[in-house]
Amino acid sequence: MVDLSEKDLTDEQYWRMLASRGVGRFLVLAALHQRPRHGYELARAVTEAGAGCCEPTDAMIYPAIRELTVGGYIVCRIEAQGQRQRKVCELTDRGRRAYRAAAKVWSTVLPALREAVEAGLEAPNSVGANL
Repeated sequence: MVDLSEKDLTDEQYWRMLASRGVGRFLVLAALHQRPRHGYELARAVTEAGAGCCEPTDAMIYPAIRELTVGGYIVCRIEAQGQRQRKVCELTDRGRRAYRAAAKVWSTVLPALREAVEAGLEAPNSVGANL
């Protein structure tokens, strides 16, 4: 259980971190659903799709690739590009099923999330309002 007394829930950075973690893995699957990609390309696709919500670092992308590979959701092959070698990853059948399952869940979450966000943006700024 997370001790919320140590977290500043008024800090937007805290919420960015939570959103990035939650949405990031889904956007990795979504990017690989579009086409096979190498790590840098995958990070760029997640950044673009996240529209500022998710800007993955190597510390996020490469462990995600490793975890998805171990789980059988993606396969990676080494591809030579000039003198460079890149690990190009693509979804497996299991990965495509995981993407569809995640998309189904997000489709049910997004309407409620949108409504809550809109209400939060319209909420009064005074402390103790509606308590």
